[in-house]
Amino acid sequence: MAGGGMRAPAFARLASDRSPFRRALADSATVIVAYLPFGLTLGATLASTRLPAGVAWASSPLLFNGAAQLVAVTLLDGGAGAFLVVAATLVATARMLLYSASLAPYAAEWPRRWRWLGAYLLSDPVYALAIGRFGGPGGGGGARERRVYYLTVGATLFVAWQVLTGAGVLLAGVLPQWLPVDLAAALTLLLLLLPMLTGRAAYAAAAAGGAVALAVTALPLGLGLLVGAAAGITAGVAAEAWRRAPRTDPPEGVRDA
Repeated sequence: MAGGGMRAPAFARLASDRSPFRRALADSATVIVAYLPFGLTLGATLASTRLPAGVAWASSPLLFNGAAQLVAVTLLDGGAGAFLVVAATLVATARMLLYSASLAPYAAEWPRRWRWLGAYLLSDPVYALAIGRFGGPGGGGGARERRVYYLTVGATLFVAWQVLTGAGVLLAGVLPQWLPVDLAAALTLLLLLLPMLTGRAAYAAAAAGGAVALAVTALPLGLGLLVGAAAGITAGVAAEAWRRAPRTDPPEGVRDA
């Protein structure tokens, strides 16, 4: 408390720093807290399968996507063949096509090797932070600043995800069982969407996507998040089209009446 003033919290000081690396660390810390229930619950679910715990957890670095992990490990646990596992995992990660198309203009100037790494690190929280930063005032800076921010967020959340799912595997016997993993995934996605709400179209997309994702959490193969994402996009496009639609004034006689 030197100088008679209160010192800002560490995360606040990091976020106010102009360095994209420090901003990425500060933003990632908030997301890691929001991701705790999903990561731990998913890890406990992986440990409950007939697969060896180490094999089940190995899906975390191979598939940096909770819904895809759950689908792949569940099918493997049930004895499904390789083709079905791969096909179902592709369905569960189909929303990444929408994410990558949205981020492509901001990464167009990156060298190819960094775009490949960025594709591997792409996930729901990474996209939420990146599009929130890049779509804001200033566009997240130049190409280098955007690359540093994105890769720092991706690497930080990648490591955190391995730790969270690993902790879930180790603590599977003591974690509460009241929160289903599919519901935890949908609730976590809603938390990640909150910083992205900057207009009526975004609010419409979040409300529709979140409501639909929660309503269809029982769908197999991780389809709940995919259906919710499709509903959110449809609602957002419709809201934006309504906002841009030309307004026609009523006839003079009707207006005067």
